[in-house]
Amino acid sequence: MSAFFTIVTVSYKHAWALTKTARSVFRQREADFEYVIVDGNSEDGTRELTDFWKQAGQVDQSIHEPDSGVYDAMNKALDLATGQYLCFMNSGDVFAADDVLTKAKAFLQAGGHDGCMGWGQLGDNVWASWQTGEAFKMASLGFCHQALFVRTDLLRQNRFDARRHKTDSDTLQLGRFYENGADIQIVPDVWAIRGAEPGISANLDKTRTSILDTLTSEYADLDTEPASAIIEFRRKCTHVRDILDLLRTANDRVRSHLAYTVLDTLFQKQSASLRAEDVRALRMACKAALEANWGDAENRLLEAQAKRIHLISDQRRAKRELKEETQTFATQEDTRISRIEVPAPRETYPAYQIGLTSFPARISTLHFVIRSLLKQSAKPESIHLFLGRDEIPNANWLPSQLRAFEASGLVLHFVDSTRHQYDKFTHTEHFDPERPYVIVDDDVIYQPYSMERLLSGHLKHPNTVIGNRCHMMSLSADGAIGPYRDWQREARTQDPSFNLVPTGAGGVLYPPGFFSGGSVTNTSEILRYAPYADDVWLKFNALAKGIPTFATELSSGSEWYHRYTPTMRAGTLMAENVELGLNDIQIAQCAAWLTEQKPDWRSLLQASELERA
Repeated sequence: MSAFFTIVTVSYKHAWALTKTARSVFRQREADFEYVIVDGNSEDGTRELTDFWKQAGQVDQSIHEPDSGVYDAMNKALDLATGQYLCFMNSGDVFAADDVLTKAKAFLQAGGHDGCMGWGQLGDNVWASWQTGEAFKMASLGFCHQALFVRTDLLRQNRFDARRHKTDSDTLQLGRFYENGADIQIVPDVWAIRGAEPGISANLDKTRTSILDTLTSEYADLDTEPASAIIEFRRKCTHVRDILDLLRTANDRVRSHLAYTVLDTLFQKQSASLRAEDVRALRMACKAALEANWGDAENRLLEAQAKRIHLISDQRRAKRELKEETQTFATQEDTRISRIEVPAPRETYPAYQIGLTSFPARISTLHFVIRSLLKQSAKPESIHLFLGRDEIPNANWLPSQLRAFEASGLVLHFVDSTRHQYDKFTHTEHFDPERPYVIVDDDVIYQPYSMERLLSGHLKHPNTVIGNRCHMMSLSADGAIGPYRDWQREARTQDPSFNLVPTGAGGVLYPPGFFSGGSVTNTSEILRYAPYADDVWLKFNALAKGIPTFATELSSGSEWYHRYTPTMRAGTLMAENVELGLNDIQIAQCAAWLTEQKPDWRSLLQASELERA
């Protein structure tokens, strides 16, 4: 029996963005879907990541071959899809919530519709779709294809225009659906969040060429000059006189479609540049062009505006509440810090560096983490923060409280594309291989003695991974690793052990040279074996190098941290790794990988188990 939904992700050289999209897909509570990945033969780890998901039983079908562009790839997906309804959630994009498929299924089943579309969001901008009709050919009308679900057979009958110069084939296709009488309804709720990575529509010159082609092809009476005026009005709210002339003199079809386009443009931010008298003139011209449909159009638009305002108001309220919580947190931390008398180090410790990464949802509270690291009894030589430009373009996007720490040893690194948690250690050119390197998390306030405990352990056991928080693997008699849920949490032993697994949350010190040689920074292998579990990947690389782990005394309770930041739950991997069983899948994948590298590696675990006994 076919699935209710087919979710398709088209990707090309966006492997790390694909990890984010796949997480979003598999978090959906509605399980009645198949997942299809269409990759343009990337050589960036996309194939390896897809293989990981196939091994995990989550990706049903995939293609890895050259294509002529995104719409060619989307057409290929149509031939693979078996679900009744299809949604294109392309690389870097995510569902806005875990219940989007549940809501879409309930709506489609209740009404027997050909499709439905929710709203989309990019940053603070919400695409609030409000009009259904053929006018989509002329402009997007706030359309977000990641929030669109359409009958698969209908999509096959109306394939995407895959010519290389086309960038608006999705809106053209939607317009043709309505032209042919399709029943695709709007659900006024944000269902999709666009990735920050620029898509094909970001190329304004190419997009202009594509839309100009659509306008002059689909509207026989539109010449290049008036079509260009429509594009410029849509983009910049210029050429008002030309638009008013068209609304008065064009044929009924053009006037009607243009009226919807103008009304939607007045709904967008760029309309703020228009004079009040121009707005009034445009609305009156739209009213005359739509005639009997004016009342319905105006009501739809006003209703969408009201719901959009309410939605944005809720989001702003949540931001205010987080800001208030953060201010309270700051006051508490200021009081705590003022009372701390940082003791002098008990020993002379080697110079060391700290590495961490973060992302937009946590960046507002990251300065608390950095301050706790600078308040250590054994101070770091430098703290290296890695940020992806696809999420945080430059330092101007950072809070002033965070940038203030640059004078105290914080070093900012903006990498072209985020590798998420793996940014902490895969950019090895930025740290000294002759010094210990400590990895920390971006949501933990560390005790003032946390780093000293790691360094003290390093002096005692120099060629060992040192963790302030470690788990103990469970083992069967033959050395097989037991399920993650059976591992002993926050464990320690008197001596280094191969069975201890350090977790980045507590801070982990890696000895000099650990990240040199071997596969530890090989991103293709990371994506193939452990795309969501950096702690697991690093542990198996330590086993490959024959390096055990030592847990400090902080690992026997909750002393390994002071508290979490207010944004701790944002973007956590816990749901996928634990609830979806990804930890066990990634452990099994890494174990298979290590068996190829070091066939007798299980003897290390068995020996440590005997010593512990």
